[in-house]
Amino acid sequence: MESKFKDFNKSQNPHANRFHNKLKEKGTNFATGVPCGVLRYFINNFEIDKDFIHIPAQSEPEAVGIAAGAYLGSKIPVVYMQNSGMLKSTNEISSLLIPCEIPFLFVVTYRGCSGENAPQHLIGGKLTKKVLEQLGIFYKELEEDNIEETVSGSYNFINEKKKPAAILVKRGWCSYKGKSNETISEPKIHNKKLEYGSKNVINEILPKIVNRTSKYSKKMKREVALDSIINSTTSEDAIFSTTGLISRSLYERYDSPNQFYNVGSFGLVSSLGLGFAVSKPKTKTIVIDGDASILTNFGTLVTIGYNNPKNLTHIVLDNNAYASCTEERSCSDTAKIPFVAALQGYSSIYMVNTEKGLEQTIKESEGMEGPVLIYSYIELGGRRDFKRPLNLSYITKRFKNYFSEK
Repeated sequence: MESKFKDFNKSQNPHANRFHNKLKEKGTNFATGVPCGVLRYFINNFEIDKDFIHIPAQSEPEAVGIAAGAYLGSKIPVVYMQNSGMLKSTNEISSLLIPCEIPFLFVVTYRGCSGENAPQHLIGGKLTKKVLEQLGIFYKELEEDNIEETVSGSYNFINEKKKPAAILVKRGWCSYKGKSNETISEPKIHNKKLEYGSKNVINEILPKIVNRTSKYSKKMKREVALDSIINSTTSEDAIFSTTGLISRSLYERYDSPNQFYNVGSFGLVSSLGLGFAVSKPKTKTIVIDGDASILTNFGTLVTIGYNNPKNLTHIVLDNNAYASCTEERSCSDTAKIPFVAALQGYSSIYMVNTEKGLEQTIKESEGMEGPVLIYSYIELGGRRDFKRPLNLSYITKRFKNYFSEK
């Protein structure tokens, strides 16, 4: 039977090519992660294969969020990282991927295992398999002679158990050592680079920023802001909301199949929105974030600006606090988040503090090319007794199925 995919042989490492072709045979078409030199041939193939969307991440937890968003957008993602990054991402795996049944493949370099003497890797090496076992994640070490078996076994587990699987890659996993004249591909440039120098930077960012705040108006309450967002969007828009009271309020008062509530993995809502937006470029994607949430995952501003998703509107509700905890203050008052977003390549930035200003700006953004940031200053306080979304796997399937036909 003729294969449905084209063999990929551009890397100079034949074993990496076999691995890449097996991933493609399983339908894999999206890659994100943080590099490790052991994976250079794998990453190079993701970068130059036109059948893949490849998004380098700023951190391993961010990569998990981007891949989860891609999965919700009907892509089949793979995430690459070092085992230190996998250990760093256990919260995102345990609070997002497993309860929501978002399964995909991790390719993890197995540093600190037997035979390595780098002291910074030794403890992580001892913990890697134990942590994967505690998470209930299937894993297998990759060798030259088990590539097809390892990839197939991993995807069998993913499809049957609806949980992630991990392929562990040791240093020197194959006999191919590279060639002295070997080169890797040039990275894809998704957005125009700023010409740095104070005058050029100022000229670039100031026209993007529109200040619609009114010093004579009281800030909105959180629920008023959420009402304005829902009233200004449609059921055709994909809405991602951040952890805590924002998601709980939307779930109780406006639950709908086009909404995904990021109940766990605090800070990753912008990464989820990015992964979905690039996977579904014709679907308007709305991210409802908080100031503390965005500061927790600040690097995603860079990733969003670099990848330049034209269908993404990023709304931040800033009350200068971790309001879903017990209202401890955040550092948003000095972070200058709108200006950082402008520097990173967001196309338009609006600052608002009134219901009218927020609704007007959301409606105007419908005709704009993103990414657009709407930075909304809101009051601290408000109702706290909203019910929690509990059936996360159902909500995930409902959202994914709703947009799979669009």
